[in-house]
Amino acid sequence: MEQKFKTVKLTKSNTKRLIFILSLAAVILLSVVCFALTKKAPAKKVTSDLTQTQSVTQTQSVTQTSSQTAAQTTAAENSGTTLAAEPLSSEEAMRHQVTTTAASGNTVKDKEKTIYLTFDDGPSINTPKILDILDKYDVKATFFVINSGYNKYMKDIVDRGHTIALHSYTHDYKKIYSSEDAYYSDLQAISDTVFNETGVRTKFIRFPGGGSNTISRNYCNGIMSKVTKGVEEKGYTYFDWNVSSGDADGNNVPVQELIEQCNKVPKYSNTIVVLMHDTKAKSTTVDALPKIIENYKALGYKFSAINENTPPVHHKVNN
Repeated sequence: MEQKFKTVKLTKSNTKRLIFILSLAAVILLSVVCFALTKKAPAKKVTSDLTQTQSVTQTQSVTQTSSQTAAQTTAAENSGTTLAAEPLSSEEAMRHQVTTTAASGNTVKDKEKTIYLTFDDGPSINTPKILDILDKYDVKATFFVINSGYNKYMKDIVDRGHTIALHSYTHDYKKIYSSEDAYYSDLQAISDTVFNETGVRTKFIRFPGGGSNTISRNYCNGIMSKVTKGVEEKGYTYFDWNVSSGDADGNNVPVQELIEQCNKVPKYSNTIVVLMHDTKAKSTTVDALPKIIENYKALGYKFSAINENTPPVHHKVNN
């Protein structure tokens, strides 16, 4: 009986100890939880502060960029020029896949920004007007000529220090692209005409329609792939263009439209070859020329006539 009483007493004692230990553990656990919550709160605050700071920074950056853009736009409007180079349209870029190549065939980007104004399909009744404007601005250009009926102006082109180059004798696509022999016969004819008028044997040429033309497919499949290589083997250098004035799209294209088109210069090269036309029907080209020259000067370009050091600008050959 005594032994049984002692056992009960011992059990109650143990129970008190157990309650004490559990209470102490609960206090310790509660303290740990509170401490953990206290540590988490500042972390959330830091994250919040960081997010807020990033947001403010991004806002300031956007605001600053917008301000700069607005300032540039205002300056461009005041000067009448386009400050930033604009790329060719995606359609034009895909059709031409223009490359500027050195003699080695490697793509290059000249350090100096140079504009080569080029005029196709002359001489014409407008040639003297164009030459006078070029003289006024002390600008040299390149004329890719045909047998136009105004051949007497070919000598004026040369005498005023411009480059005379070959385009076509007939400019009749059906004839010149009917065969390789037909093309070279036409090329020789215009070469002889230029020599007879000026005494110059020029080696610079431009294909009617450009190296990328597809109309030649109608008369001789694959001819452009052959003659683009063949002319170089014969010692000629051919030039396409990487900026078009837009005057090839029709006659009497509005002056402002021609000016705006010429402001679209490619970003991939500092060598810009501009396509224009010198014919009686392109009078608005003459009217737009002074402003086009002024805009390029404002953009920091120097002007040059095509010469043996000019990196050729070639389109993708499509036939």
